[in-house]
Amino acid sequence: MLETTPRGLEAVADALMARMDGLVDAQVAACRDFAGYDRIPPDALRTSARRNVLRVVATLRGNPDLPPEEDAETERSSGQQRALQGIPSEVVVGAYRVVMSILREEFLATANRLAIPPEEVLQATRLLWDLTDRYSTEVVAARQQIDIEFARRDERERLAFLQRLLTGTLLPAEVLVGGVAYGLVPDAEYWVSRGRHPEEHRQTLARRLEFSGATSHFSPLIGWIDGDVVAVTARRPSVAEDGAVLAVSGPVAPASFPTAFAEATRLLSVALRFHRQGLVDSKALSVRIAVVEEGELTEALLARFVTPVLSTGPMAPIVLASVRTFLANRRHIAETAAALSVHTNTVRYRLARFGELTGADLEDTETLIEVWWALEAWALREQTH
Repeated sequence: MLETTPRGLEAVADALMARMDGLVDAQVAACRDFAGYDRIPPDALRTSARRNVLRVVATLRGNPDLPPEEDAETERSSGQQRALQGIPSEVVVGAYRVVMSILREEFLATANRLAIPPEEVLQATRLLWDLTDRYSTEVVAARQQIDIEFARRDERERLAFLQRLLTGTLLPAEVLVGGVAYGLVPDAEYWVSRGRHPEEHRQTLARRLEFSGATSHFSPLIGWIDGDVVAVTARRPSVAEDGAVLAVSGPVAPASFPTAFAEATRLLSVALRFHRQGLVDSKALSVRIAVVEEGELTEALLARFVTPVLSTGPMAPIVLASVRTFLANRRHIAETAAALSVHTNTVRYRLARFGELTGADLEDTETLIEVWWALEAWALREQTH
């Protein structure tokens, strides 16, 4: 800014004000050459052009800030309007720099005609360049803010659609219209997932789903429900070995998404109860689903194979855990002993003690399944105590 305004620059400022209408016309004509500016109402464009002249005049007079009555529309608000009118930021900045160059050229021509000293002209020219750069930045910042707001709105709408799609609260027409918007094909099949990350780093799991579940024709729909990551993917997704668990159901058509999501929710609950990690489906969890959900049968098996042992005293949990480890190690005595860090004879004693108390024959296939079921249910209950 000029500390004091030389009389010569005041004269130039007065001359520019006197040519206001012509300068506004020149700017408007230049803007019409830029794509999209034909959508801007003429009055709005002329208002912006008039403000540009006033800003240059104010700068030449020592203060680029306009009076309140002239500054109702700022470069930032103008940039936001252009964004809403669908004009790219690079086009807006290009147009702004062109119209400012028209005003600089008019300044130089007027200063030359009025024989303004070169040093004053040079100083003022630098100020006008600074003015152009300053408000070009304002225009870009305004556009970026609008883009961010649009992106946030789109993300909110996308998330709301996904949540309602999975929970079955969309009308058939809404499914059809929304599906077209997000690339869902009614007769195509998709995978429905629900997962959780141990450290609540949901974005890590979301990025993995986005990467592994995408195809060239469909970008995954990914969102959150009750803190869990949920997704619809065109391919069966994968999970990184970082402790995350992802339950997947499908493939199914969009009309069956609510059923598939209910299944994925059920599978995730079972997987978490068993401390499973990675990708799980109904095949991977198999009979563990029934262990969790078949309450009456589970109680009967607990009464037969767990309660008699627990009634014997403090060593009972060790005996039960040893039998469970024995089953997990394919009924190999040596491997079980290594896993428990005990002698093989200790394993044999504990197995025999379990057989005495329960009457279970671990060589019998049917009994083996029942014992496994009972011990898995017992272990689940121990985790919650």
